[in-house]
Amino acid sequence: MKIETNRMAVWMQPEQIHLDVPLRDVRHALEYIADVTGMSHGLEAGPIFRALSRREQAGSTALGGGFAIPHARISGIDRPLTVLVRARPGIDFHAPDHVPVTLLLAILVPSHGNPDDHLELLALIAELFSRPDFRAQMNCESNAAAVARSIRLATDALAG
Repeated sequence: MKIETNRMAVWMQPEQIHLDVPLRDVRHALEYIADVTGMSHGLEAGPIFRALSRREQAGSTALGGGFAIPHARISGIDRPLTVLVRARPGIDFHAPDHVPVTLLLAILVPSHGNPDDHLELLALIAELFSRPDFRAQMNCESNAAAVARSIRLATDALAG
């Protein structure tokens, strides 16, 4: 199990960190995520946006406390891709606690990948971001390097 947790901890590291992005709403957030992911990985943004939108229509991926995990299975990738977006100001993401979302950790997993990997990755991210002190730290970090360092330290602690 330790090997699996270590692999998940590596996958949790956002490949991209975008801070203080002025997002208008959920649709704009998903478009932004699709655009930046598509550009950096040579993928078309449209299918990414549609997959994220379909998942969001099934139920909000906001967990409360100002955090959401937009996620979807997509074709054209061989491993999970993650993007962290910090929105300024927060946006209505239809969260169960009605708190505006400022932190979004988007996960795109291969459509042909192991469903258990996807679920385990979601569970670890939910565990990490369910900690109010960690979310507060993510909202206060001044640059992407500091955010990445904080996530790395926290995921290393989870991996134990």
